[in-house]
Amino acid sequence: MSTFDSLTADNPNLRQQYDDWRNERAAKGEDPTDWAEFRELVKYLGAPDPGATPPDDFVGEDWKAEHPEWVARYQGGSDQNSSSS
Repeated sequence: MSTFDSLTADNPNLRQQYDDWRNERAAKGEDPTDWAEFRELVKYLGAPDPGATPPDDFVGEDWKAEHPEWVARYQGGSDQNSSSS
């Protein structure tokens, strides 16, 4: 599985793009953990596709434990076009 550090090899701006996007989403009352939506933004910006599965460090371990439905959405999902890491 990937991490933000490994994904920045292809997109050095990925972490900043996520931080900005997350803050905007939270300010609007939207889900700041929606990887599919973030992925669409990255592709819209013309940056390399970070893949269907969020990096391991996209959200913290405590948050994952509190939100098993989020973890289930991305573990073994049908849209796994980049599971190389």
